[in-house]
Amino acid sequence: MKLIVVLFLMAMTPIAISQNEWWKTGKNSESKNKTEEAKEKETIKAVEKVSPEISPKVSDDVWINDSIIEPKTIKPGKINVVKSGSVDKIIKFKSATIPPNMGPLMDGFRIQLFFDQNRTAVDKARATILQMDDESPTYVKYKAPNYFLMQGDYRTQLEAEKTRAALISEFPEAIVVEDKIYLPKIKEEIIEED
Repeated sequence: MKLIVVLFLMAMTPIAISQNEWWKTGKNSESKNKTEEAKEKETIKAVEKVSPEISPKVSDDVWINDSIIEPKTIKPGKINVVKSGSVDKIIKFKSATIPPNMGPLMDGFRIQLFFDQNRTAVDKARATILQMDDESPTYVKYKAPNYFLMQGDYRTQLEAEKTRAALISEFPEAIVVEDKIYLPKIKEEIIEED
């Protein structure tokens, strides 16, 4: 460690001394800069004398007037846009994957019929429920890592339990869960008057 300190001091001492040499010569850095500027001006003048056609003297007014370009008249024309067929496919795909806003949501109940990590198994279960009851809406939700098959929009737990009892033979693992539901359709009853 002492060796490093000694080597550092030996290296820095000449630098510190050379920085303070200005007092011996009586010149400071400002006078040195002025002499350098004078030398540069002399070289520029020498170059201008040798080749005056390289850098002719031009007044500032000429440069300003030269840089202003008069606007040209623009003739009206036609623009043809050619759209690829793949753009239509992308638009159709994107619009199909965005779920439509089916209406306001409310607190309610749904029947969770089936869940699995495999989407095809969930789709098979959905096909089964649609064969049994195609009027009740079915939903497939994804919460990592599982897909959940949900059925119905029920306002009360009692309504959901009645439907679950009818489906328990086909889906023994079905349970009623709380969820945000779409407003269920109100069944219309026709009352005949005598």
